[in-house]
Amino acid sequence: MIHSVTRKNSLALNKKHFFLLLIAALLALGIFLAAQESPEGVGSRIAASAPEPVMWYRSNASGLEIELIPSRLAALRNEYCLSVEVISRQRLPGIIPRNIAPYYAEGYRVEFKVLYENSKEIRRQWIFRDSSGLGRLAASGTADFFSSINNRRGNEGEDPDEVKGFIEVRNSEGYVTREFQYDEDLSEWDFRYYYREGILIRTETWLKGPPPPANGESQGEGEMSAIKEPAFERLFTDYYRYSRSGSLRAIDRTIHEGAGERTRVGFPALSPRITPVHEVATQAGIYTTAYFLGVGNLEGLTIAYSMDNRGRILSEISKNEEGKTVGELRNEWSGDRLQSVVWKSGDDDRRIEFEYDRNKKPLVERNFRKGVLERIVTTDGDNEVEEIFMNGVLILRAYWENGLKISEERVSSGGMPR
Repeated sequence: MIHSVTRKNSLALNKKHFFLLLIAALLALGIFLAAQESPEGVGSRIAASAPEPVMWYRSNASGLEIELIPSRLAALRNEYCLSVEVISRQRLPGIIPRNIAPYYAEGYRVEFKVLYENSKEIRRQWIFRDSSGLGRLAASGTADFFSSINNRRGNEGEDPDEVKGFIEVRNSEGYVTREFQYDEDLSEWDFRYYYREGILIRTETWLKGPPPPANGESQGEGEMSAIKEPAFERLFTDYYRYSRSGSLRAIDRTIHEGAGERTRVGFPALSPRITPVHEVATQAGIYTTAYFLGVGNLEGLTIAYSMDNRGRILSEISKNEEGKTVGELRNEWSGDRLQSVVWKSGDDDRRIEFEYDRNKKPLVERNFRKGVLERIVTTDGDNEVEEIFMNGVLILRAYWENGLKISEERVSSGGMPR
């Protein structure tokens, strides 16, 4: 009897152990299968439900991620710091302007960055990356920038610094195809880039004027009349020409009707293989075709800019719609310094010469017209002395400080003040 009971208990324990082992085996199998599941399975579902943490970095004024900081409070103790996080499309209301929305594609990964200076937010940036990680759309500006450009209305008492920003669009090869910039008055610049086999061949500069007053209406002959919203107008078309080695050697700029006072020396950003835009712009000098002809006389002209392999402008030749040359400007360089500018247009013949100190800072500027000295400007730090000549004889001396004239004096024929 005792043996019978013992046998039954033994069988019951074996069955219990069997079921426990079976459950453990099934659990182990489930864990194994979960571990083998592809990233599109459990892993991605977990990632989708759990937002990525905000990362904090010590930064500089340009927003560079210099050093990972473990906490927000520690990061904000630095002069500059940066927060970086990945956000969902639902967190973008009002951020993408209406004219940019068509470039956004579902599936883009959106990085949101905020730059702080002494714990105060100074800039926001959104970078939209495709499945390969390439940045396809970038928008950067001050906190109120995007709401301002979407509303196209400015607050009369608003600080101009509150509406600064830009947006750029890139193609699948990483080249910029559109760039939008905004002035303080909410005017919009649209730079359009055209490539052939990865080489920039043409850019177009378009401008939309500032928005109408906030009420959208104005008084007109005693009656309220609606103001038409401004539209984009093409101002310049630039054609780029290259040497056989691929370096930029010339830019032909056509100035369209309506450019008016908006004429500028600089050019839209080029491509990585070409001299950066700021070098092309700054090495043009302050004396340009627009200076000599006057900006009001540039519409309809085509200005051909020739450059050397360092991106320095060597000449500007202006032609009218009939192809007749109306002005020619030539820059003479010595190393990195502009030595002289020569301008010829009909009977107008001028030459400007420059001298520099040991630190390559401007020291003396001399202006000649038809070979006769007209003006000398001598610079000493923030102070300038300007001397005006008539028929080669000194007649006036003016003193400037920080760009402001503080005094002037007439000079006698003997060179002494009167």
